[in-house]
Amino acid sequence: MVEAFLPPESLMDRRLGPAFFLGSVLLLGACKKSQDSAPVAPSPAPSPAEAKAAPVPAFTLSYLQDAQPSGCTWTRHDTAGARKALFTVDAACDRLRLAWSPDGRQGVVVDRGGGAVKPRAWRVDLQAGQGTPLPLPEVGHTDTLGFDAAGHPVALVSQVEDLVRKKEGGAESFVFEGQRIPITEPEGGPGLAHAFRREGDAWKRVETVATVYESDAAAGTGALATAGTLVSSTSGVDPDAPAATELPEGSEEAARLDAVVTDKGHSRFGVWVSMETHGGPLYAWQAAGELPVLMPPLRWEDQDRLVEPEALDLPPTTEVVVRTRGPLLLVASNTSARVYDAKARKRVFTLDGVYDARFWPKSRIVTAAVPSSDASTAQ
Repeated sequence: MVEAFLPPESLMDRRLGPAFFLGSVLLLGACKKSQDSAPVAPSPAPSPAEAKAAPVPAFTLSYLQDAQPSGCTWTRHDTAGARKALFTVDAACDRLRLAWSPDGRQGVVVDRGGGAVKPRAWRVDLQAGQGTPLPLPEVGHTDTLGFDAAGHPVALVSQVEDLVRKKEGGAESFVFEGQRIPITEPEGGPGLAHAFRREGDAWKRVETVATVYESDAAAGTGALATAGTLVSSTSGVDPDAPAATELPEGSEEAARLDAVVTDKGHSRFGVWVSMETHGGPLYAWQAAGELPVLMPPLRWEDQDRLVEPEALDLPPTTEVVVRTRGPLLLVASNTSARVYDAKARKRVFTLDGVYDARFWPKSRIVTAAVPSSDASTAQ
């Protein structure tokens, strides 16, 4: 150990005078000033892994679920876990179709029937959770039930039987309730399409047109002007459904997907499609058919890799529907629902044993004009 040499106390008293102590004070002050004015180094920015993810927005689902001992229950289920059974129908879930009024207070449930079972419908008070039978129009076959902007139930009806046809001067017309309705396309299964609006306890016919019943989407009851005014219907397009854009065969994106997915798990002919989400495109296989359907494989971009949505857990032959709402992505099959945070690529909610899962529609005020109630305008 090295000891410091200190002069005798008397010598220190003689050498350390007032000037020494004044210099020491100035030196200490200068050191303190230098320390106080030194800039403080900023805290390092948190890494992406350390940054907290934004909370997932609250959402509510609508779905159908098998009832016990039989039938099907329409259920509303929110992210807090609250479930409300709205209405139970004595029918198989895969036969039911739903629609909502624009204010979110009413709904309709349609049992499409089959075999000896005729189509049936119910009007449901969604707040009270009570339903009452809704008789269908007696004319023709009700293809679609929905709501107009004023919240009235509307039925779109096809009619191909029990029609009276007359020919004058080479032109053919249907004669219906005293009206002559020209047949513009005599080939391809011509018929009539009617629109009825529920007023009180009765249906009022508001439109009738001649049409053709074939696979053309513009034909059938789609030829009715009323069809385009429905805010929700049992056959309408879900507003949360993203557009599916086909990827051209041989394109860079399609080739990359084919390279990553060497075995689709099925042999359904089709094309790759892309759907936009808040986290970038989601790719799916669109199988060809009379009505194209989406199915696995599903892939999206995650750190320059094409990966399947987390814990999708669906057989490769499953047909699915995809819905988006803000940052949320819903992948639903005929027996399941998976909800994802599209930005974080994380599954946040899952249900099995449910049918027709979708985001609960937002209530809205619609100011669109209601079609004229004068059925004579349908020529």
